[in-house]
This record gives sequence, C-alpha cells and structure tokens, in this order.
Amino acid sequence: MIASSKVTEKAENRWTLIVKRFRSACVLYREGCNIASRRIIEDELPELIRAWIKLLPAVLKEDAKADLRDMFTREQSIVDQGLKLQGIFKETLIKNVIPQVEEQVAAKYRTLYLQEQQERKTRRADEAQEALNPTTFQTRPQAFGRSRKRIPLDDVQNMIDAVHEQKSESEEIADSILSLDEIVNTLTQANITPLLTQEKAITIQ
Repeated sequence: MIASSKVTEKAENRWTLIVKRFRSACVLYREGCNIASRRIIEDELPELIRAWIKLLPAVLKEDAKADLRDMFTREQSIVDQGLKLQGIFKETLIKNVIPQVEEQVAAKYRTLYLQEQQERKTRRADEAQEALNPTTFQTRPQAFGRSRKRIPLDDVQNMIDAVHEQKSESEEIADSILSLDEIVNTLTQANITPLLTQEKAITIQ
C-alpha cells in the first residue's frame, strides 16, 4: 500500500474501512448474496474511495490506483481460499464428525433400550413367581417422582433415518461452527477468478 503508507491517520482509517467493506462484499458474493454484495461495491465503495482519495496528496493518485488494484486481487484471493478451506472443513464435519456424534447418541439409546428390556424381563419373572405363590402378598415399592420413559425398539432406527434425511441441518451446524468470514480473516493469500473484472472495476474520479 504505497499511498496509504504516506498519509495521515484519518486517511489510513478510511483505507482500512474500504478494505473491510470490500472483503465483506467478497464474502457475500461467495455465499450467494449477490445483491448485497453488489450494493456494497456499487453504492458504498465508490463514495468511500472518493473520500479517501481526497485525503491524499495529488501526487499519490496513481499510487492509490495501484493500491486499490492490489487490494481487490488480494482480498478476493483470501476469500476464495477461505471458501475452499470451509468446503474441506464442512465435508469432514458432515461425513465424519457429525455421524460419529450421532452414533454415540444412538449407542446411548440402544443401551437404555437394553436396560429397559432387562427390567421388563425381571418384572415379568417376579409376576410369574407371585402367580405361583398366591398366598404370598408383597407390596411392590412405588416409584415417586418422574416415571421411566420407555423407549420403543424402533426409536434408534427412526432416529438414524431422520438424521440421514436432514443433511441440510448438518451443513448449517458446520457453517455455524466456522463461518467463511472467520476463515477469511485468518488468511493471507490464494488464487481465484476475480469478482471485479478490469471492465467493472471501480474507477477513481
């Protein structure tokens, strides 16, 4: 940033804002929010850039253009690299991590089900024994508080089937854990096809 390294703090702050807003536009574009992205590029950035240029000495105008071109390329590259990393992360999360968690939950349900079946078997044995000894009267202790929830045999399979039908939810979980914006803020370089072509680049008046 040749121009931005030779100016006042006010101009530097304006430059920082320009970079931040353009980065946001790139992120929105890669996330499919084209209208919001274009709103920043066409409505916000030209005004911000013109205000920044006014804070620079006239001799730095050409340097400012070079700074902008470099920034456009760099930020788009960072966002694209972030998108690639997010894709890898989501694929790993959806294919490996989330299914493992779901299997652990399913295993817990299976354990509870087996425990319930064993308790039912024990109760039936007790009832059969009482039927053989009708003169023996036993008061079965009553359970106070919440009753044990009985889990049907098909609960586990239904749960797993439902999970497989909710791929979009897994993707939302993956996105919420590490967003593209967070990834972009940690990257420094990559290569992509620019969002702004030379013909559509913002011009400096």
